[in-house]
Amino acid sequence: MRLHRFFRTTTFRLALLYAVLFSASSLVLFAFIYGTTSVLIAREREQSIAANMASLQDHYAATGLRGLAAAILARAQPNRVGDNIYLLTDPQFRPIAGNGTGWPPLVEQDGPWLTFPIERQLLGEPEVYLAKALHAVLPGGYHLLVGQDMRTQERFRRAIVEALIWSVAITLCLGLVVGLVMSRNTLRRIESINSAAERIMRGELKHRIPGRAGGRAGGDEFDRLTENLNAMLDEIDRLMGSMRTVTHNIAHDLRSPLTRVRNRLESALAGMDESDPRRETVEQAVTEADQLLATFNALLSIADAEAGAGRGDMVPVDLEAVARDVAELYEPLVEERGLFLETRLLGPALVSGNRQLLFQAIANLIDNAVKYAGPGRRISLTVEPGNGRPELVVADDGPGIPASDRSRVLERFVRLDPSRSTPGSGLGLSLVAAIARLHNATLSLEDNHPGLKVRIRFPMPG
Repeated sequence: MRLHRFFRTTTFRLALLYAVLFSASSLVLFAFIYGTTSVLIAREREQSIAANMASLQDHYAATGLRGLAAAILARAQPNRVGDNIYLLTDPQFRPIAGNGTGWPPLVEQDGPWLTFPIERQLLGEPEVYLAKALHAVLPGGYHLLVGQDMRTQERFRRAIVEALIWSVAITLCLGLVVGLVMSRNTLRRIESINSAAERIMRGELKHRIPGRAGGRAGGDEFDRLTENLNAMLDEIDRLMGSMRTVTHNIAHDLRSPLTRVRNRLESALAGMDESDPRRETVEQAVTEADQLLATFNALLSIADAEAGAGRGDMVPVDLEAVARDVAELYEPLVEERGLFLETRLLGPALVSGNRQLLFQAIANLIDNAVKYAGPGRRISLTVEPGNGRPELVVADDGPGIPASDRSRVLERFVRLDPSRSTPGSGLGLSLVAAIARLHNATLSLEDNHPGLKVRIRFPMPG
């Protein structure tokens, strides 16, 4: 299956939606954790700095400047200083003691609190961090700066951002993988339903949708859907079988007595003189009996075609040869009616079909054109190989069929002649449509400018 089909499935979209929602939830959770923790760290840092400052101010009050300088030097030792910053300067901001190289030049001041950049040597390479410190002016004009750099907070921020990025990426990847797996399973089961539906539409009315073992108790929604669809197909098949049986029985039961009536009329007609006034009435009765028998035969043929009768007799058939035989048979009739039949047979066109039914379909189309085109008109019969998809086209330059009626004339007993003065039963195109469906071909009625063009496109022979 192509990958884009997974992306278009509802299952994949739901999985992706859940992955996005989980990612958004993770983002909100991490933002809350980051904000809360940052506030706590900043508060603890300020408290630690303020405690350090108070301790050193008390030390200054007790021991003076020399004692304060000694205390700062002790606290600024590498093994004790950590993130702390200590700087004691004279009134002109010249350093006296501490781990700072000088008073910071770029300072943002918020009351006694100062924020400024500081450079630290880490792993042999200098890195610049922000530092936050508390500034106090001691008696005598001395300046005391106590603070901490923000390396810890920066590392924490980076860890949070990296964790957020990885969590979102992992969630999305898991969502995509889960979506693909779920979509593949869903698509596989939907494909089995679609495949079964296509086979049924092609005429395999006995075919059913395959289901999984487990029955209704152990099955899921697809199993229940499969069971319901199969039950529906069984019911439709039963109803169609009943209708076909009724149609066959009526046609057979009426065809036999009609045939006997016609034969008796023929016998009575043979025994009548040419001058007998009843002869014309009997001839009309024979003609009407022939039309009724033709109607019943057409109904039986349509029922057989729609039931898939003849599907087992499908063999490779050359559509060009069948069309040539039909043209030779109907050419005298066409000329007798004052029409012209043109044939354009452009090469062998193999289709998988039933030769007798294809012959009947082409004959019906030409007969239909002869009836409605009118004297002096032209009828064309064309067969094109069509790059493996053969096409059969029967066209005339008669009155044609309005676009609004083209789908309706394919139904049974539909005739556009309101008076029904034209011979026929309205079953010719219905039979052609049934034969086309039996052969998995598409039938279309088009405008011939003027007239009607009937096009049947066959699938590639399998």
